[in-house]
Amino acid sequence: MGHEKIAWGITGSGHLLKESIDCFAELVEKGLRVDLFLSSAAETVLNTYRLYERLKNLQSSHPQQIKHIYREQDQPPGFPICAKFNLHTYDLLIISPLSANSVGKMNVGIADSLITNIFSQMIKGNGPIYAVPCDLIPGIISTITPNGKTIQITVDNFNSQNARSLRKFPTVSLFENPRNLCKAVQENFPLN
Repeated sequence: MGHEKIAWGITGSGHLLKESIDCFAELVEKGLRVDLFLSSAAETVLNTYRLYERLKNLQSSHPQQIKHIYREQDQPPGFPICAKFNLHTYDLLIISPLSANSVGKMNVGIADSLITNIFSQMIKGNGPIYAVPCDLIPGIISTITPNGKTIQITVDNFNSQNARSLRKFPTVSLFENPRNLCKAVQENFPLN
């Protein structure tokens, strides 16, 4: 064990973004081998929250763990990089945070972005997917703005049901937050 290769996708959500990057950093520092996949919206949000530099610094300091950062805007039409997910290149796909927009597309089979494509191909390859949908639990939640302020937002029932309906895919496991995801990865994919 410990030689697993993992893909990590980030969508364009600010909610749970810092927590996702914290989990990513923790796993990388423990030896996780990972390729990072960034949607165009993810790049925008990472820059807005001033977290993109942190990812680049992690890659610089852990080049054996983070070999590639695939950016949506660098991919040719059709996202041929996604074939890796049919070919079982990755033992696990993590998507955290997972935006409501991407959830909606995944539920109806739309694969028109880098992240929805890798999700679709991992499903077709029957590989495990761990995801942290931002709208999993309905109700009033706290989230952090780019300037560090905590605000309250409401997750409606429609988006919550949409997120929960991803469980219809047998290989998908959903987590309420990146901390729970981090624990599951360490339990199921030992890094030592």
